[in-house]
Amino acid sequence: MHGPWKELGRYGTVGLELALTILIVAGIGHWVDLHYWPGKNWGLVVGFALGAAVGFRNLLRTGRQMQRDIERAEAQDPTSRWTVDESWLNKDDTSPKERAKGGSDGPRD
Repeated sequence: MHGPWKELGRYGTVGLELALTILIVAGIGHWVDLHYWPGKNWGLVVGFALGAAVGFRNLLRTGRQMQRDIERAEAQDPTSRWTVDESWLNKDDTSPKERAKGGSDGPRD
């Protein structure tokens, strides 16, 4: 039973990690502005850009790791694969051309 909770802990904080990475590095840039370059905001701008780059890099790495974990879990247990609930599928027998023209359930004259 530890499987779903483990993934929730690992991947549930991805957005928070992205936001905190940007804020922390931008905060360091702002601190540099206050102490070394008063009146300029270059440290904040560079810190924000660097934080965004690092945050999105981490986001992509986490996404790749998540994909590998899903593939590994499906390889170990093929019955856990995602399937389509066919009750939601449109089961009319008209072709796409007939549907575009109005088909069998189109407006009647």
